[in-house]
Amino acid sequence: MRIQDYSVDVTRSAVDEFFRYAEAVPEDRLDWSPMDEGQSVLALCREIAVTPDWAVQVMEDINLSQEEQEEAGEEMKSWGSIAQCKEEFEKRFEVWAKLVEDLPDEKLSDTRWLPYEGGRDFTFLELLDYPRWNTTYHLGQIGYIQILYGDKEMH
Repeated sequence: MRIQDYSVDVTRSAVDEFFRYAEAVPEDRLDWSPMDEGQSVLALCREIAVTPDWAVQVMEDINLSQEEQEEAGEEMKSWGSIAQCKEEFEKRFEVWAKLVEDLPDEKLSDTRWLPYEGGRDFTFLELLDYPRWNTTYHLGQIGYIQILYGDKEMH
């Protein structure tokens, strides 16, 4: 198995787990955030829905204008349910997965400069993991939110 295929597989697994946890959150808790700080579960779902877009934009060196960024933000705010966020994710995931699956091994060592970690060049191999990493990170936040409102069940 190529690392590209593995990346798609583990990202899919992480996203499935993320949405399983999100779908267990009661409707009246979707917009709730602890101490009115941080993101709500619905906001986290919106972010995960667009994570593949961000990964594609970085890998293909696409820079959105301020207007395009604002339009994308407004579109995200219109997604009012976990199901809608999941549907939006699926559309975007297919584009990202195709890009990753078609990525030749020779490009894995190519880099893109990003401002993270103080700013450095990230290899495409590292970039392949971003959607899985971001999803897993936010899964932990959903689990924590669930604990805070009294749900201690493993979903």
